[in-house]
Amino acid sequence: MLSWYRSCASPRRWGSRLTLALVALGLAGGCRLLDRVGERGLPVGSALTRSALWRGSQTVAGALEVGDQVSRQYGSFWDGIPVTAEPGQILIAALESEDFDAYLELVDGQGRVIGFDDDSGLDVNALLAVRLPEGGTYTLRATSFEPESTGNYRLTYILTQVDWQESLSGRLQEGSLQHPEDGSWMDEYPIAARAGQILIASMTSSDFDAFLQLLDPSGEVRAWDDDQGGGTDALMIAFLPRTGTYTLRANTHKPREEGAYRLQYALR
Repeated sequence: MLSWYRSCASPRRWGSRLTLALVALGLAGGCRLLDRVGERGLPVGSALTRSALWRGSQTVAGALEVGDQVSRQYGSFWDGIPVTAEPGQILIAALESEDFDAYLELVDGQGRVIGFDDDSGLDVNALLAVRLPEGGTYTLRATSFEPESTGNYRLTYILTQVDWQESLSGRLQEGSLQHPEDGSWMDEYPIAARAGQILIASMTSSDFDAFLQLLDPSGEVRAWDDDQGGGTDALMIAFLPRTGTYTLRANTHKPREEGAYRLQYALR
């Protein structure tokens, strides 16, 4: 069972058969904040989707169950939700479940996975951001990290252009900081944030393959991205569960790469 709503929510590397009940709420007379999503859904306005980032978003409530489509590679059930986009838009999506470890994929019109996330949301929920280089129909796959997991979920997504709060230029080269794992060049930017905010960051470069990491106040990697910004650019999004100073790492994908880059980010 899957239900579709329009919402007005207020302000590392990891590698179904659907019975549709489409309910359009608030489309004609303006948006409306719902208390619940369907009889089987989760409460609207969770900590992950309460941000103003989601204003004007769509919400789909559904369930993974026996009889759904099954991933041949991982053995997990999945539902596919079509999304029509214009060139250059950014798709932001959150998959939440109290029943299973949520995993989210974005598939292009040729069936290629161009974006994925496991735990960048709250707890074991997924949060994904991908810049779409071409217009057309894409598919969001709502699935689980573990095979054969079942249960209810809520998928919230929006197609948007981000209003960046900070835009910085930099250069990675000999003499820059070095990544502790592989010695690749990097710059680090401290970001003070409150618990419950969402950070979205973009790193672009015509000189090297951009790579982004976000460290939490304890120094643990909270999120990362390589190529979801289009081509070899990075686009990363993460829910911030704690108040404190986070560290955004502007990095190259491989050691000895160097050159100029542009870093943009926003807190919502």
